[in-house]
Amino acid sequence: MNKVQHCRINLQNHTFKKYKNSRILNTLDTDKLLEIYDRYCEYHNFISPFPFYKEQFAHIYNNIIGYTHNNKLVAWSMIYLVNNEIVDSQQFAWNYKNPELKLGYKSIENEAAIYKEKGFKYMILGEADNYKKSVKGFELI
Repeated sequence: MNKVQHCRINLQNHTFKKYKNSRILNTLDTDKLLEIYDRYCEYHNFISPFPFYKEQFAHIYNNIIGYTHNNKLVAWSMIYLVNNEIVDSQQFAWNYKNPELKLGYKSIENEAAIYKEKGFKYMILGEADNYKKSVKGFELI
């Protein structure tokens, strides 16, 4: 039986850079967010994706980070504020219309920069997928 390992980013010892085409969304177009999530699931051929509901986006402890290209929302991340030291990257979704943007990688570093600046110490990334291991500050938990 394979044991699933989870990981986090230690935000304290690294300098992460913010991505210029991102921001924490104060106004949410939940239909657009769900549309991007549907494209993300189609791209990955998920048989039974985890369902998202409009109410999740507006939860008091969630931040939604939006990513734009040509002034259009193309990706988002849902970040759960666990406490005053830890944030949990709950979900990332991208429409993949421009793969050369490499938003999956940029989103991790961008969100690390945002939450390090806000004084958080760790960002949980979920399962320890291989691509996450290249991010500075990667740790197994």
